[in-house]
Amino acid sequence: MAQVSGNTLVGRALKNEGVKAVFTLSGALSGIYDTCVDEGIELIDMRHEQATANAATGYAMATGEPGVTMVTEGPGVINMTPGIATAWYSCAPLIGITTHTPHCYEGMGAIQEFDSRDMYRSITKWRGYCTAARRLPEYVATAFRYASTGRKGPVLLDFATEALLLEVEEEEAPILPPHRYRTSVRPYGDPELVKKATRWLLDAEKPGILIGSGIRWSGASEELVQFAELLNIPVCYAISGKGCMPDDHPLCGGPVGLDFGSIAGADVLLAIGVRFEEVLGYGAGNFYAPDVRVISVDIEPTEIGRNRPIDIGIWGDAKAVLTQLTEAAKEALGSSGKKREETEWVRNVKNVTKSIQDILSPDASSSNTPVDPRRLGKEVCEFLGRDSYLVMDGGDIRAHVTPLHCASFPGSHIDAQGGLLGHLGGGVPFAIGVKTAKPDKRVLVVTGDGSFLLNAKEMDTAVRHNKQIVVVISNDCQWGMVRHDQQLNENYDVCSKLSEDTRYDKYAESLGAYGELVTEPEEIRPALNRAFDSGLPAVLDVRTDPTILHFATYRGVEVRAKFKEMHKR
Repeated sequence: MAQVSGNTLVGRALKNEGVKAVFTLSGALSGIYDTCVDEGIELIDMRHEQATANAATGYAMATGEPGVTMVTEGPGVINMTPGIATAWYSCAPLIGITTHTPHCYEGMGAIQEFDSRDMYRSITKWRGYCTAARRLPEYVATAFRYASTGRKGPVLLDFATEALLLEVEEEEAPILPPHRYRTSVRPYGDPELVKKATRWLLDAEKPGILIGSGIRWSGASEELVQFAELLNIPVCYAISGKGCMPDDHPLCGGPVGLDFGSIAGADVLLAIGVRFEEVLGYGAGNFYAPDVRVISVDIEPTEIGRNRPIDIGIWGDAKAVLTQLTEAAKEALGSSGKKREETEWVRNVKNVTKSIQDILSPDASSSNTPVDPRRLGKEVCEFLGRDSYLVMDGGDIRAHVTPLHCASFPGSHIDAQGGLLGHLGGGVPFAIGVKTAKPDKRVLVVTGDGSFLLNAKEMDTAVRHNKQIVVVISNDCQWGMVRHDQQLNENYDVCSKLSEDTRYDKYAESLGAYGELVTEPEEIRPALNRAFDSGLPAVLDVRTDPTILHFATYRGVEVRAKFKEMHKR
């Protein structure tokens, strides 16, 4: 009987799961690397462990499949933490693999000894610590089962060094096909509740649908569009759901958040795969009617009823429940299957959505210098068109550009901040992950100057691995939202200014990438053409107006004032 090492077992188990790429930073991992090379798995070695997890998350967002990151023990697994937290808040399936001090020396003060399990407890679905070589395939299988089923999310695999180095008989460590240890069956909603929800939506004068990332991770975009068209119901989204209902679809009502939303008057609201968190007013606020009846659908039952009361709660997978809703609606509409006619309510939602775009248009056409960030966003979004990926990072610039981007498919708009986490600096590594998953597509990052420099070194990764991403920096020489908040609150203008002399295009060139400085709005489009035509990873340093505030900054001041007033009572 042949003997194999634990390292070989891990590499083979990853191949068995269909893994095509691993994002890593080298350490005591060479044995696993060897098997990955033999098995045809691409290895992308990066410059910081946080970035490996960011890239794996971008890969997951582009494919819907788990991303894989691999780092060494001690400082490696500590550095990876922010990237794993971002995946957790994004509900992204991710497998984080790390090594561990030999079990026989644990607690004795070995080099890089660190127990990561407690550190990762609140940001992973599961943590596995394996000390036996023969059980390594079992642990890999369990990790993929946790990451890929239910509400998706990251897991941590912690392998003791001796488990990787020791050899066992192949028959003692079987690698089973995935269908033998996890199911692909989707949980469907309670049929009676589905029928009741359908009737409510059919009888409503002003029905609305609100979606989040649950639509993306369920792969339910087509079912969503089909159901919305059948019942002529407008669909709005939290930013995590952007692209699941194409922004240019006639029934797309755009984003909801920060006290705006075109379905504010809905009398029945189907909230599916979405969290009622702060940006959505915790389920209250000005973008919900006071007497709205809420139907909540989620694959995670603890999300149903969180932060606001619901009227119907359906526990199930978004794709499965939308299929049920569509079937129930067709049955209710009769044998003709005729779609419901457009109502005055739908036309009103369209008008509100159009008015929001009309408000944005004048500033997005500004010819001022320094460049208006909204003009930058307009140029980038129009240049990209429909068949590209846009990765958003930063504060002010993210807020300015996001509503201008016409996302046409799930994953076409990727928020690198982990939603509520507000993680900065993930843009470049996220884009590397997306480009690895979609090598034939255009991948562009829009980021702020502060956010860019947090992971700017990953441009070296993009160059070494020939991942052509184009990074557009809105360079206003400051931490924009922080400085604007200071100015509005008449605080000292400190710790928020950045250098006016730094040339990020020159930095990119020093790493072997294409770089260009842009100071005029008319130069943006030609610069984008030159960047992509270069065939290299690229950085455009676009000088933008530091005085332009996004209304979200004003909103932050209002929230702080309300918070103070609430605590005075």
